[in-house]
Amino acid sequence: RNDNYFLASQGMPYLDKVIFRPVSDQNTVLKDLQANNATSTWFIDVSKTKAYQALQNYNFVVNPAASNFETIVINFKNPTLANNLEVRQAMAMAIDHEALIKTARVGQGSLLCTDHGAAVHPGYQPDAPCPKFDPAAANKLLDDHGWVKGSDGVRAKNGKRLEFKYTTTSGKPWRQADEEILQQNFKDIGIKINIQNVPASTFFGPFLNNGQHDLAEFENSFTYDPDDDTLVGCDAIPPPGGSGENWSFNCNQDLQKLVTQEQQTVDPVARQAIFNKEHQILLTQFPYIFLYSPTDPGISKKTTHNYLPGPEGAQESVNIWKWWCDGGKC
Repeated sequence: RNDNYFLASQGMPYLDKVIFRPVSDQNTVLKDLQANNATSTWFIDVSKTKAYQALQNYNFVVNPAASNFETIVINFKNPTLANNLEVRQAMAMAIDHEALIKTARVGQGSLLCTDHGAAVHPGYQPDAPCPKFDPAAANKLLDDHGWVKGSDGVRAKNGKRLEFKYTTTSGKPWRQADEEILQQNFKDIGIKINIQNVPASTFFGPFLNNGQHDLAEFENSFTYDPDDDTLVGCDAIPPPGGSGENWSFNCNQDLQKLVTQEQQTVDPVARQAIFNKEHQILLTQFPYIFLYSPTDPGISKKTTHNYLPGPEGAQESVNIWKWWCDGGKC
């Protein structure tokens, strides 16, 4: 407890101590809750939503202001992906977003095709020109550009096969379900993905920063400001041996100019207009394919109060100074 906390005169923080216990296995997390051995947890396995909602001593909590997004980043270090816009466009048209939400997320998500969720203002664009789920059109697009299906159903052109490595964080059942749906979606248009998942510590470290992926799936958020330089900015591309978050390794100068403009713009209406222009580039060039906006539920004992996980980037404890428990016992 910090007795010099700036809200100490108001009696906050209410709790003397909070113990964080890292648990990587989602089955263990559920068992701990079923045994009443944890006060709260967040970023839970949504494939087990019904099991969590059935816990009588806990509240299932969702923050309506969540601003996160699940995305596929396309690595422009792969020349087949970088140099053939029609391939990226076809992939975007082949994805069944509603199936991802309904099946993989068990309904815990909403449609989104840009990097700004519905709670982000300025940023969110309700009329964004989202790609339509249209496998027939995706197939025609690839046909028209000379990508021919082989005997195994995989398209090729000039000796280059549309076969890519697909990676996300291991141990996340809902993402594995995403992969199963996406693998079939891409197969339907003659694109093969080989799934090779890695632990999160590796994924968000050397794996992405060194560009070891072709296609990679992850969740992100800009929390309280919609500036998306970290995702699309040229200055966010990881240098050799360094780190960054523009894992597309794509420096789009038109997009960079817009990012600089939005960073220098205060008026929310004017800034929204800039974001809309950004979205137009993202939805035509496809360095990323945005899958949906996940609802990341949390769960806490009914004896706890003011528990409300923030937007994804702010983590579970965004308002931890307000937490309190009945009788001082959590």
